[in-house]
Amino acid sequence: MERKYKHVDTLSNALDSKNLEKVLEYLSDDCVLIAGNGEAVNGKENIGKVFEGFFPAVKSTAHDVTDIFESGESLVHRGTVTYTRLDNSQLTVPFCDVFKMKDGLISEYYIYIDWSELF
Repeated sequence: MERKYKHVDTLSNALDSKNLEKVLEYLSDDCVLIAGNGEAVNGKENIGKVFEGFFPAVKSTAHDVTDIFESGESLVHRGTVTYTRLDNSQLTVPFCDVFKMKDGLISEYYIYIDWSELF
């Protein structure tokens, strides 16, 4: 069966290249982001500010998406992400991103990850 939201598979590449403009292309204007146990961030502009703050805090990220599940208007990406800290040390942790889609864009973006050892 052909996947409806295959275009979202390249979101990790945009994140890993710290291409904020490209990341925001995946999001609806009224998107909601909840990362880990953090507060909800409402709206594409505010989400952009979150990523603008996060990108300089790490040297790089490398996502390895190992599983993709799609059902109706929901999409799940699961895998590992390797963070290279500013001191060049690395941390690899599992993640699971859950996306609710609307009109081909991400309207709800949930990041399930344990960042407790990152900083």
